[in-house]
Amino acid sequence: MKATIAASLALMGILGLGAMSQGAGGKVAVKPVDAAGLKKEVAARKGKVVIINFWATWCPPCRAEFPEMVATQKKYAAKGVDLLTVTLDDRDDTAKAGEFLSQQGATTGAFINKKGGEPDLGYFKWLDGKVPDSLGIPRTYVIDRKGRISSRLIGGQSAAAFEDAIKKALAAK
Repeated sequence: MKATIAASLALMGILGLGAMSQGAGGKVAVKPVDAAGLKKEVAARKGKVVIINFWATWCPPCRAEFPEMVATQKKYAAKGVDLLTVTLDDRDDTAKAGEFLSQQGATTGAFINKKGGEPDLGYFKWLDGKVPDSLGIPRTYVIDRKGRISSRLIGGQSAAAFEDAIKKALAAK
């Protein structure tokens, strides 16, 4: 039995499955985050291009763009592109958000707004320099390797829009 467990753990390490942030039943673990915590998450990825996506399970454009956003991020992952997602769902819907993320293949960088359905305005003060007139979602920010905001994508996006924003951030000097 111990040999089987050891072999399974070794295989997970080889496949890179040990780094995935999944909870019980294969659902993605979704952790609470506020603006200060999100800044720390971005800072921990210094030297990488970071995509930050604000979304919710109840938002049709958010759900529609998710497969293309995840696929595009994975296409550029080897070039140092990470994805952080922050759902604006109520805290009671954390498991629902984790299930959706798992279905989409977004296995790491999953967060829920610490305040639940009421957005932490600190996110937008940081990312937009002020609180925007409209906090519509989906809302995506692409941060270049030096920590500068390279692109702001408001509303549902296509794979081409995500790819253009990632390429712009990767090319930034």
